[in-house]
Amino acid sequence: MYRVLRQANQLQHRGRAAKAVRKAKPTSFTATGPNQVWMWDITWLPGPVKGEYYKLYMIEDLFSRYPVGWEVHAEETGELAAELLQRSVLAQRCSMSPLVLHSDNGAPMKSYTLKAKMVRAASITDTTLWVYS
Repeated sequence: MYRVLRQANQLQHRGRAAKAVRKAKPTSFTATGPNQVWMWDITWLPGPVKGEYYKLYMIEDLFSRYPVGWEVHAEETGELAAELLQRSVLAQRCSMSPLVLHSDNGAPMKSYTLKAKMVRAASITDTTLWVYS
């Protein structure tokens, strides 16, 4: 039906609803080996008392699905995320190669402390660290 209406030039937007907006496809990355693309998130884990939660910070390698770094804390802050990222890069010995870190738009992922630590680490080790949310 839509094909026939389009051919007759009778397929127009109707009503008060907003027209559909075409959005650009998100940037995607492929990893051909380990330590090229990492993804990370913070997950809430239930504690022993109802309403109490612990936060699991986990960084995972996209290629191997290996957890390159993880920690459990009682709070969710950018400082803890920055320290975990720094320890993970040092533990994996990938400070001299380009690395893409993918995350969602959570507050610790966008914190100034995390971005400043990554810029400082990149300037010291001559590595490239890209963050995509």
